[in-house]
Amino acid sequence: MTVIKKDEKTGKYYFVYSGGVHPITGARIQKRRQGMSSLREAKEVLKQVIIEVDKEKNSHNPNKSVFSTFAEKWFESKKVRLRSSTIVNYREQLDYNILPYLGTFKIKDITEEVLQHYINRLHNERKLAPATIRTAFGVVAEVLKKASRKGAFDLAILDDVNLPPENRISKVWNESNVQAFLDARNRIVSLTRYFIGMVLSVITGMRMGEVLGLRWSDIDFEKGYLTIRQTLAKIDDEGNYGLVPEVKTAAGFRTVHLPKFFIEYLIEHKKMVQREKEILGEDYIDYDLVVCTKHGKWVHPNNYRRAFTRLIAQLELPKIPPKNLRHTHATYLISIGISPKIVQERLGHAHIKTTLGTYSHVLPSMQAELVGKLDDLVAKV
Repeated sequence: MTVIKKDEKTGKYYFVYSGGVHPITGARIQKRRQGMSSLREAKEVLKQVIIEVDKEKNSHNPNKSVFSTFAEKWFESKKVRLRSSTIVNYREQLDYNILPYLGTFKIKDITEEVLQHYINRLHNERKLAPATIRTAFGVVAEVLKKASRKGAFDLAILDDVNLPPENRISKVWNESNVQAFLDARNRIVSLTRYFIGMVLSVITGMRMGEVLGLRWSDIDFEKGYLTIRQTLAKIDDEGNYGLVPEVKTAAGFRTVHLPKFFIEYLIEHKKMVQREKEILGEDYIDYDLVVCTKHGKWVHPNNYRRAFTRLIAQLELPKIPPKNLRHTHATYLISIGISPKIVQERLGHAHIKTTLGTYSHVLPSMQAELVGKLDDLVAKV
């Protein structure tokens, strides 16, 4: 019990409150207050100190913390190892798809029923895509896994939550579609200047941000390859874009070999960019970009998507988003028997399981082809 004492020299009251130990640091918590004019005032100050200490201790106690408090602390510690664009994506998930539903729950009160009701609301009320729901739940799971290490949450609960099935099979073009697309230079008079980036995606599997961040200095024309070192990505919570010297994963820093026809196309495109640079002079904004506006600036992803949508409508090709050019490239490689390991390296996947999981639907047809080859082998015996 805290004893309030009176300083005989000053006539003022003082006390030292012992609040136990800090739940994180283990240090003793002591609060000293002095200078109170009366015993009544001292008692009121002591009450406030006790409340302050309890709040401080409980803010670090996952059993008493609400989910939003714990999630924000988790996010702050997580940010140091995230790309700027990933930070923006996490922030959006928390603000729109997580905290409005789970933010006020105490960690200890989050049950299987609470989580299932949360998933059902995202699916039935918000009509979010299965992939979006799974991403949001992945963030929730990370927060709760950290809470489980402090003994505040039973991790087994996560295994009992039912998530909507995700259709990982992306719509892609077949070989004739790709050929028709590549022939656009001969068919379309006013071809978008961004076409070279679209071709780059379909022949290399590069992500759109990687294509829009590619510089001329990243290309070795003599050896016929490019190195991915920079991307165009979201750089703040406002959704603004910028060029960043980083890629999605460590495996994203990679070298990609190019076919000869595309090297020739690049040389031709570079001459066009050089002419624009000479015409504009000091007004040209030189980011050294391969895919850029006529003034040299980077291309906003929304403008790039619109240009792609208009082009494939002109070519009467199956409608797909620009990101599926990457999937088209990977699917084609696997279908012609290229090792998934090579495909993984070309796409910049951090793990082979990502490649196999995304493009496993191509493998059954390859197995059927394998059986046919085995029959041919036996027939020759």
